[in-house]
Parts: sequence; structure tokens; C-alpha cells
Amino acid sequence: MRTFTRSLVLVTTLCSIDVGATEFIVKDINKHKDESNSWIVLPYLFSSDSTGVTGGVIGIANGFLQPQVTMVATAYLGQKLPVQNFTGEGVSHSKANSKGFSFGIDGYKPFFSKRMFVSFLGNYAYFPNQRIYLDGNNDSVKDLDVTDKANFTPFQTQGYNNWAELDFRFVLPFGEGKCNITPIIELDRGIAINRDNQGNGIPFVSGQTIFGLKVFHKRFTADKFLHHRELNTNGVRVSLEHDNTDYPDNPSRGYNMKIQTSMDFGFMSSTQSWSAIEARYSYYIELPNFQWSRHNVIAFNTWSAYSPSWNSNKKHKNGLLDKNQPPMWEGARLGGYNRMRAYDMDRFSDKAALYFAAEYRVIPDYNPIKGLSWNPFPIDWFQTVLFAESGRVAPRYDIKELMSDMKYDVGVSLRALTAKVPMRLEVAYGQEGLNMWVMLKQPF
Repeated sequence: MRTFTRSLVLVTTLCSIDVGATEFIVKDINKHKDESNSWIVLPYLFSSDSTGVTGGVIGIANGFLQPQVTMVATAYLGQKLPVQNFTGEGVSHSKANSKGFSFGIDGYKPFFSKRMFVSFLGNYAYFPNQRIYLDGNNDSVKDLDVTDKANFTPFQTQGYNNWAELDFRFVLPFGEGKCNITPIIELDRGIAINRDNQGNGIPFVSGQTIFGLKVFHKRFTADKFLHHRELNTNGVRVSLEHDNTDYPDNPSRGYNMKIQTSMDFGFMSSTQSWSAIEARYSYYIELPNFQWSRHNVIAFNTWSAYSPSWNSNKKHKNGLLDKNQPPMWEGARLGGYNRMRAYDMDRFSDKAALYFAAEYRVIPDYNPIKGLSWNPFPIDWFQTVLFAESGRVAPRYDIKELMSDMKYDVGVSLRALTAKVPMRLEVAYGQEGLNMWVMLKQPF
């Protein structure tokens, strides 16, 4: 078993992260009134097992089209890696590049509605060596050195990983959203200064509450299979989220809670029908600042999920999934840039899951690039973070079982507010080694 695994998620697959659907407008008091928007374009270069040496460019724009809108786009191309093509006549060998393009637009308000906001996120990608854990139960053993294509821990193959989401969010007319649909949050070098009376209020009497409806599609291909080379899912998510924090993108105090159900009805190209429900609660405690800090916070998060449709006593006709089992990237799953960050993406999946996390976040007063006339990057602050996580999946929703034999990890993170969007570089260590992630937005 390897002790170090390099993983990097490109920054708009990053956008698929669901951190909080609150709607607000950011106003930087240090900018001239005619400079209400901001943008940044960055090249990047990295190497990973899935892509080889890869280069690309990412652009982030905030405040264009409408004051609350954020847009992100990235394109990348990797070196050629060897791939195996399985046919009925045998195996052929060739080489292929990793390649991809992602685009996201978040928070657009249509002209015909005062309370509705629309977001779109899409990704097209091909990887010569992507991983998927078809067997992700809590006791499964990760072994990257197994070359047998029937071994599922993980199964490694070339293929496509394409997805799209169209999200409709409605600010409900109570609490802060009753008269103030898009609150204006004034920032002084990235710290909210006009929200002292917000956060920790009475649920649904203060704060913002949003009803969400999302349509989603994902296509995963595994070229090493002779039959059933695709896993597809098409469906809808329905959610209700309540945010009672001072600044949703980087809270100092307050809480956020959300409940969501996802359903695939088996229509069109879907592999099979399934359902899942999940709930999340986050809480933030503001601590007194040190002489050298501007922001000092402890953040807690708990998340749980369950798939009532999953029938482990029957198999789907493709032999890869149980009957009405969600695909491994849906439902009760752990691992990746959001939960259990020391583990591969969707490393663990089962019928039920339970997860806990704590982070200590500090923004120092010192910003090494502040005031540099030659600096083209709009970075308002850097944040250092220590975090710890625990979680497990199980074949039934039993609290005693879910709280036993849990997986653990710890990590450090360097984050920056770039073009009014938090970016993070994280390193986490757990029982299966070390993982590194690059991501947009706070994990919770």
C-alpha cells in the first residue's frame, strides 16, 4: 500500500462543491465605486496519478453581469499516458492525454423574478487513469498495485467523467430574506464589517432561508470493461437551507443547516433509479483576536446521509451495483475535497454515513502582497487552518455501528480570498496515507 497519493481537483470541478446557497452582494469598501467587480486569471501546473504532468489556466470573475454573480472557467491538458483498450479480440495498447474544460456561473437572477437565482455548472473531462471504488464499504482495503481489472479497490481505467447541474434557488420571504433578498456585505480587506448584528439569531426569524431545486446529470465511462462501460445518472435534488451566519463565504459566528433529497427516476440514460437523503449542520464560534490576527474562529460540521432505495440483496443487471444503489459519487459517501480529505474521492460508500469535522481558522493581519503595485492578483487575505475529521459508512443506519471503527484524518490548509472567492490548498493525513487538494470555497 502506498503511503502517499497525489490528487488534485481542478478548480471548477471545485465549483461542484455545495458550501451554501445563500445569496448576497459583496461590496469592497477599499475600492472605488466604479470598481465593484474583480477578476483573476491564473496558469497552473501539477502532476497526479490520473493525469500525469498537466498544465492549464483558470479564470475567476466576481460582480460581472450582476453584482452577486460569480463565474469560473478552466481548461487543461496533460501528458500522454499509456492506456489499455479491451475488445472482444484481446487487448491493444496506446497513449492518451488527460484533457478537460469546466465552466460555472453562480447566482444569476432572471429579470422576471425577484427571489429566484439560477446557477449552472458543467464539466467535460477525459482521464487516462481515473479511479473508482466500486467496493467502498468501511472494511474495504485500498491496493493501488493490483493490476487485475476485476479488482475494485480501486478500479483504475481510462474514461470520461462528464457532468452538468442546473440549480434554481428561491429566497423565502421570512427572516432576513423578507425585505432584504440580497444583503450587501461590506468587506474591509476581505473581513465583513457591517454584519455585527447578524449570526446566531433565532432560526427562520433571522437569517436567510432558501428552497432549492437542482437538475443533474453525470456520465462516467470505464473503457476497461467489455460490457456495461458506463455509469449514468440523471435526476433532481430538492433542498431547504437556512443560513444564520454573518458572512456565508467565511463565517465568524452563527450556524448553517441544510436537508436535501436526491432522486434518479431511471429515465433516459440513467443506469437505474435510486434515492438518497442527507442533512448537514455547521456551527461557528468567534474567538478574541491576537495582536497579530484579524479573524480567529473555530468551525464545527456534522453531516449524515442515507439511501432508502438501496437493496443489497439483489444485483443490477450490470453486476457492478446493487439494485437501486446510488452510484459511488452520490448518496452516503466519504472521501475527497469536502469530507475525509486524506482519502481518495468517494473512497467509501454504503447505504448510510456519518461524519464530523472541526477546523481552527486564523487570518493574520499580515498580508505579504498587500500594497505591492506590481501584484496583479486581488488577494484580500491569507488564512491558515488546522483541521480534524472522522466518519464512517455502514450498510444500515445504526448510530452505534456508525460511531464505531470510524476513519480519522488530520490536516493543514492555506487559504486565500481571491476575487472575493475563497481558494484553498490542503494537505491531509489518514490511515491510507497523504492527500493534497486544491479547491474553491470553504469545505463548510
